[in-house]
Amino acid sequence: MKLYLVRHGQSEFNLSRLLSGWAQVSLTEQGFADARRVGKYLQQFTFDRIYSSDLLRAVQTAQTALPGFEPLQLSMLREANVGSLQGKSLKECEQIYGERFWVVPEGSDYRPFGGENSDDVRSRVRSFLRLLESDPCEQVVAFAHEGILRCALDLVLGMNYERHNVRCPNCAVVILTWMNGHWVLEAWNAGA
Repeated sequence: MKLYLVRHGQSEFNLSRLLSGWAQVSLTEQGFADARRVGKYLQQFTFDRIYSSDLLRAVQTAQTALPGFEPLQLSMLREANVGSLQGKSLKECEQIYGERFWVVPEGSDYRPFGGENSDDVRSRVRSFLRLLESDPCEQVVAFAHEGILRCALDLVLGMNYERHNVRCPNCAVVILTWMNGHWVLEAWNAGA
C-alpha cells in the first residue's frame, strides 16, 4: 500500500503567522492555488480511499485538489492542539507567557497551555497508520497538517529530529509505503 500524506494549503493563520492548532480557519487564495497545484500531481493516481483531517483547511485542500470526491474526515489527523496559544503569534505568546512559552518549540509540549504534546500527536498518527495496515487498499491519500507529516516521519524513521532541519511547505506530499510489515519513507516533498 502507498499512503500519500498531504499538508494543507496556506491558511489564513499561516499567512498571519499565528498558531493554528485546532482552529477552523480557511485557506487563503494562495492556499487554494497550492491545493490546485498539488491536485495536478495527485490526479495522476487512483485512490482507493481519501481521508482528511476534520479541520477546515485540510478539508478545503482535499476538496480543491480532488474535486468531486468527499474525503472521510478523521479527528485523528488533526494538527496538535496548542491550547490557549491558538490564534496567537510567537511574539504574543512570549509576551504573555515569557520563558515558559519557549519550552514549546524545544519539546512540542503544549500541555501547560491546555493542549497536547508530541507523544499525544504521535499516538494519533500511529492509530491512523494501524488503521491503514489492516486495510486492503493499494493507494490512499490523506490531507493533514505539518505536525502530522512530521510525526509520521518520526514514526517511520524511528527517530526524533530537529524540526528546523526538515522543510515541510504547504501542500508538501509525503509518500509512505507499507511493505513487509513496516512503513518505508518513499518520498518527502514529492510533486513539489
